Amino acid sequence: MTILTARRTLLGATAGMLAAPALKAQGRFLYINSWGGTWERAARQHLFDPFTAKTGIEIRITSGVNFAKLAAQVRTGNYEYDISTLGGPSLVQAEQSNLTERPTDQTIDRGKLPSDGIFANGIGNHAYSTNLAVNTRNLPAGEVRDWRDFWNLQKYPGRRALPRSMQWTFPFALLADGVAKENIYPIDMDRAFRSLDKVKPAIASWWTQGGQAQQLLADGEVQMIGIWHANVLSAKRNGAPVELVWNQFTVDRTYWVVSRGTPRAAMAFEFIQFAVEPERMARFCIDGQYGPFDTRAFNWINEEQTKDMPTNPAYAAGAIEHEPRSIGAIMTAATRRFEAWQIQ
Repeated sequence: MTILTARRTLLGATAGMLAAPALKAQGRFLYINSWGGTWERAARQHLFDPFTAKTGIEIRITSGVNFAKLAAQVRTGNYEYDISTLGGPSLVQAEQSNLTERPTDQTIDRGKLPSDGIFANGIGNHAYSTNLAVNTRNLPAGEVRDWRDFWNLQKYPGRRALPRSMQWTFPFALLADGVAKENIYPIDMDRAFRSLDKVKPAIASWWTQGGQAQQLLADGEVQMIGIWHANVLSAKRNGAPVELVWNQFTVDRTYWVVSRGTPRAAMAFEFIQFAVEPERMARFCIDGQYGPFDTRAFNWINEEQTKDMPTNPAYAAGAIEHEPRSIGAIMTAATRRFEAWQIQ
């Protein structure tokens, strides 16, 4: 027997020994779509790793939450992820398009959820906000206070960034155009686009992930940004010169969803039931600076820890609650128009 033949024999035997446990473990994993940044760090520490330790089910991360991807994988049966989190408007859109699994009494114990814990096939987890934020290297703190300032390119020249999603960006465009916050919904799309035309020359990035937005702001690549609040807080903790504006910010209630047709649906719902336990939700929200969906979670959150949460009553005057059904009704058409407009 040659050295090469012996090596092949050894490799073949090793592969055979490994095959049995690999086949036995097949399917004991879940793919979860991640928003990156602060969200992923908090989720990994307080949800993913503890779930794996308890059940042996491995959590694998995929990046880039994308509605088109959700639709494609349901249509083709090729699943890049089993679980995602969606805000209310996207949740309604997904339900209307029949893209998500419906929770049943066999898959979820409703008795352990709050009365409003299930909405449009989603299971409530946390609240977050999208705020105006400023890099204070060139602009003093307190100088920029609202979206009219963000849109004022003459007074505040410089590069900006906004989310590549109509549900977050359109309300800001309307506020900049003088629409009162109580009149944002239903959204006037034509007016929103006219307003966006005015700021478009200064937009350096239409961001899609929290970590990306945080980097843009912290590094000073943009002077102002519309960004998820937790990413600003994370940048500030890391020493970046940034300011979070608690005025004219939108609040999203976020829900776990399971991709319709995934062969791992049972395990997916097992994970979600685990993730929304109030104490576990509290730990996730404290670390990520989110607001818990289930108010029972506040039993594990002290007053100091609520100061940077968007559901803090001290910020209520500046908060704008999304209207999921209203946005969901126009989201497909508005998203297509918005995507086309960005590349014009």
